[in-house]
Amino acid sequence: MSQRIVPVYRMYQSTMISSCILGTPCPSCAQMAVCRTSGYKCRSCRRGGRHICERASFAEPAFYVTVRYALDLIRNGLARFVNRNTGIQLTFADVTPLRDRSSKVDLSVILPYVGGCIHTRLVVDLGWSIPPLAIEKDCPLTAIYPFV
Repeated sequence: MSQRIVPVYRMYQSTMISSCILGTPCPSCAQMAVCRTSGYKCRSCRRGGRHICERASFAEPAFYVTVRYALDLIRNGLARFVNRNTGIQLTFADVTPLRDRSSKVDLSVILPYVGGCIHTRLVVDLGWSIPPLAIEKDCPLTAIYPFV
C-alpha cells in the first residue's frame, strides 16, 4: 500500500503563483491594482482582506512528507494548513537541512559554472557531490525516508 504524501512549503515560500504578475492581469487583479499602486486602498484592503486571483495555481512545494508526519507537525505547532487544506507551510524560518526540490540549480549558477568561475565551481562541486556525513553514517542506502 502506498503512503499518501502532503506538499510542504517553507515559511516565506509562496504557496500560490499567478501569471497576472508578468502579463495582462485578470479582472480581479486589475481591480486591486489601484490599491497597490496608489495611496488609496479599497474597503477590503483596509480591513486586511486578500483578493483571490482567478488564474492562481499551486506553487511547487519545497518537499513532501507523509500524512502522519504532516499531522504531527500541525499538532506541535510547527506548521499550518495552506492551499485549501491540501498542503502545509512551516511556521519556523530555520533552513531545513534536506536536499529537496527547492535546491535546484538555476540559470544564475549554471552560466558562471560553465564559464569557469572558480567560486561557483567550488560551491557546486563540494556542495552537491558529497552527501552530508550525518546522513551517510546514520542511514543505510536502502533506508526509506518519510519524505519523497
